[in-house]
Amino acid sequence: MGLNKRYINYENTLIALQENTLNEYYGKTGLFIFEDNISEYVYELHTKGETPDEILKKLGNEENIN
Repeated sequence: MGLNKRYINYENTLIALQENTLNEYYGKTGLFIFEDNISEYVYELHTKGETPDEILKKLGNEENIN
């Protein structure tokens, strides 16, 4: 069996947030490769149980995530 890896970037993360499809975007992946800090931040919030609306609100309030 191979390792299922996924490259995560801000553009696709934002789309998944807006469409409320973060669970599908992350899927059953064995390894995430984050291409930027903001995508990793969104993943951390998502795993803590934040809703997409809450995450979007926090992103709007963050000035220097990267």
